[in-house]
Amino acid sequence: MKVLLIHPPPREKGIETIVVPQLGLMYLAAVLEQNSIQVSILDAFALGMSWEDFEKKVSEAGADIIGMGGMTPVIDVYKRAMTIARKYCRYLVMGGPHLSAYREKIFEDIPELDYGIVGEAEYSFLELVQCLSSGDMDKLPAIPGILSRSFVNTAISMVDDLDALPFPARHLSPVEKYHYSLSKYEPVFTIMSSRGCPYQCIFCDKTVFGSKWRARSPENVIAEIEEIVRKYNGKSFIFYDDLFTVDKKRAIAICKLIVEKGFKIEWKAEGRANIADEEMLEWMKKAGCSMIAYGVESGNLHSLRYLRKNFTPEQAERTFALTRKYKIKTLAYFILGIPGETYEQALESIEFACKIKPDYIQFGLLSPTYGTSLYDDAIAKNWYKEIDAKDPLGKDIKRAVIQSPEWDDEKMHKIIRTAYFKFYLRPSYILSMIFRVDSYKQFLNSAQQGLKLGYWFLRSMVTK
Repeated sequence: MKVLLIHPPPREKGIETIVVPQLGLMYLAAVLEQNSIQVSILDAFALGMSWEDFEKKVSEAGADIIGMGGMTPVIDVYKRAMTIARKYCRYLVMGGPHLSAYREKIFEDIPELDYGIVGEAEYSFLELVQCLSSGDMDKLPAIPGILSRSFVNTAISMVDDLDALPFPARHLSPVEKYHYSLSKYEPVFTIMSSRGCPYQCIFCDKTVFGSKWRARSPENVIAEIEEIVRKYNGKSFIFYDDLFTVDKKRAIAICKLIVEKGFKIEWKAEGRANIADEEMLEWMKKAGCSMIAYGVESGNLHSLRYLRKNFTPEQAERTFALTRKYKIKTLAYFILGIPGETYEQALESIEFACKIKPDYIQFGLLSPTYGTSLYDDAIAKNWYKEIDAKDPLGKDIKRAVIQSPEWDDEKMHKIIRTAYFKFYLRPSYILSMIFRVDSYKQFLNSAQQGLKLGYWFLRSMVTK
């Protein structure tokens, strides 16, 4: 039985400054290959395919089973891909965050779908493929996390021993096409060294990886890095962990092994704004860490408490100063449109964002994702609303927001414009960025991002 795993084309063709490997599909493929099942990956997004070329490629694949993931902001793209794929396979299967959140409701929205898998799908998908291949359909309802129109297994599919997983099947993907605008080298590689996050931020969707933090051993992580370095001459990495720095001892162990192996690489990871310290940052810098992304979210203490961040603005400010001391670049995530926060207080949060001096920043409106406690609260208070998305970095057409009494459409669109304008168009920031570019490729990427942001500014002013 032939399996085809798909990442669909973009909604519309254009310049993509971020094209990253599809780790989820590559893990699924690796487990299938390990069990002698014929599998291929079609990353139509990375290949820049048109929808016509995509259909031609799918029609020629001769796949019995087609599988896809899918995130909510781009679920319209996946629906379109599934409508096309339905004609060219016997079984259509979906996993990923959107399905894991909506579960059985997915069949109302995507009638083409045959099966879904909630949670981490590597082994459940393998079981599904084996059952469909052998015709042993009676065993399907026993597969953890499986959904169909006639049965649901409520046991969530989770992988406890991450070291037991084979490394992602990168050889099935167009490795040379992957790039990230803030990375120094191309292509860029992604690694997931742990899954899950123990923190309880009110807006976080944990329907796939959950709250239980599970980590690969440092030796297993280094073995994967070594494979990438030797096989693909990889130099640029992104750790896709929800939070790389949860366990300081483990993070330092990984860094020490990178240094011992002599790998000349640069990498980005996610950190928490109140748990960075000198020893960890020093080892991260020695090991090639070039950027840490921190979810600061707000400069207002009451907003941080509402979001259940469990740290203070002062702790975040200290973390950014400490990271800067070790010459590691920073990316800060901030949230606007928080209930209980006035427009004026949101402006204060923007000023705080400038004060802590991140190298890059991403502002977004607070979004109540289906399946989170934030969503339940928004529905209960009749605050849930969908507005036209006007985020320069997002892929949404519509954006789910919380419109508490302090906020309306006009204020939300205005605060996003103001935030990006105040941060990125400061003369001091523009001048500093010119001197911080590490390579010609990074200069081109930064220029491309700048032009994209400038176009967004002009368009948002016209369509406000």
